[in-house]
Amino acid sequence: MMENNLNTAVIQNGVPLMDTNGNPVHAHGGHIFFEDGFYYWFGENRTGRCKVSCYRSANLADWEWRKDVLTLDSPVRPIYHRTSLELEPGEAQNGGYGKGAVIERPKVLYNALTGRYVMWMHWENGRDYSDARCAIADCGTIDGDYVFRGSFNPVGNMSRDCTLFQDDDGTAYFLAAARENADLIMYRLSPDYLSIEEQVKTLWPGQAREAPALMKRGGIYFLISSACTGWLPNQGAYAWAGQLTGRWSPLMPLGDLTTYDTQPAFIVPVTDAAKRQTSYLYVGDRWDPADYYASSYVFLPLEFPSERVMRLTWGERLTIDLGSGRMKAECSSGSGLFRLKSVGTELYLAAAGKLGEQGQTLSVEVRKLAYSDKQQQWAVEYNDDGTVKLMNGEFTLYSGTAGALTLEPAPDDLDKSHWLLTETEEEALIISSRDSKVLKAVRDSREGPGRVFLEPESAHDPRLGLDRQLFQLIPVR
Repeated sequence: MMENNLNTAVIQNGVPLMDTNGNPVHAHGGHIFFEDGFYYWFGENRTGRCKVSCYRSANLADWEWRKDVLTLDSPVRPIYHRTSLELEPGEAQNGGYGKGAVIERPKVLYNALTGRYVMWMHWENGRDYSDARCAIADCGTIDGDYVFRGSFNPVGNMSRDCTLFQDDDGTAYFLAAARENADLIMYRLSPDYLSIEEQVKTLWPGQAREAPALMKRGGIYFLISSACTGWLPNQGAYAWAGQLTGRWSPLMPLGDLTTYDTQPAFIVPVTDAAKRQTSYLYVGDRWDPADYYASSYVFLPLEFPSERVMRLTWGERLTIDLGSGRMKAECSSGSGLFRLKSVGTELYLAAAGKLGEQGQTLSVEVRKLAYSDKQQQWAVEYNDDGTVKLMNGEFTLYSGTAGALTLEPAPDDLDKSHWLLTETEEEALIISSRDSKVLKAVRDSREGPGRVFLEPESAHDPRLGLDRQLFQLIPVR
């Protein structure tokens, strides 16, 4: 939901984002480019035969759909190095990937030498993620019909999550996840931005980073990225460097355990009218693993307590002063609800059954994250003795006979509805019953839900792999 007046724009996080025609904004994994008083937002669109859509806004709040700038029917034209011009490969299938080739993370820069807008992106075959190519398109106008120039593996490398960056001298760089996402590789582009000139840096080899977003502030470069957990959110990280191709700092945490349920998409510089001050806006995708088309966006200000320190904090509302460019995140009391994520299965504790029927006893399970699933949202009520009650709506988690777990409207035995949450060094929790048994989650199949039961506590040894007795308490935002 967006609201604005002549002086300020207000962005409401945690709700669907609609364009000025009332349609959902389809611009995932994208990039915002500022030109002539407008912010142009390019992003992935998997509806119909679309691939990349473009929106524009004067205030970062009200987004007008301009055009589907790249589709399966876009013109194709080869460039001076060998690329594949396929947009609708024969092996592509309709389904979760959409029609034709998969196009992700489109980024656009203006090339002053040629007077054209150049888009780089991630290309896949529409069946799986085995091709791992980058692709290029360009256009003479920012929101016109882009010409697809083909896909290829840069310098023979895999190329998945990617970003573009233009330095102060106009030199452009392309960063992409390679070697099955183990490395982030940086390339310097040719003067026309249409090819790789040189591979110049491998960042954090073997540390499995993706979703890169790069910016420069006061002569210091900052790079944000996420860990590799598919569609699930994880702890974001940032690093800094004094020289783009020089030594980078170690990765440092950004945001909370799930980066506020987002994955980095891009960073927008917001400069005041006099160009004396620049603020920086983080835009993240809130992917919904249960329903890709229900995925949304989060807008948060990046703060810099010191020259080389970056901070990201949560706010339900983001207010942007359109004159100064200053941004402020505002928090309400919040939902008061939490999700309980099983570390070992990456599934979420949920009620199994239909809530709200009087006298009914329900069971619990762990299932794939779905932001709209109320059965994954828990109230945590603290008791005077340090224990807690875990409630899903009007139902309370109860440890029954023989270690069984149930959800009941009002358990008779209060001792069996009180739980102890013990923090571990892994930023996780052990959930214990009054008889010192602990919750454990087990995934029975790749796609289906998993089981939850009580068992004696075991050693929490990272050498044994992901710990199925550990959980994370994540606020519902």
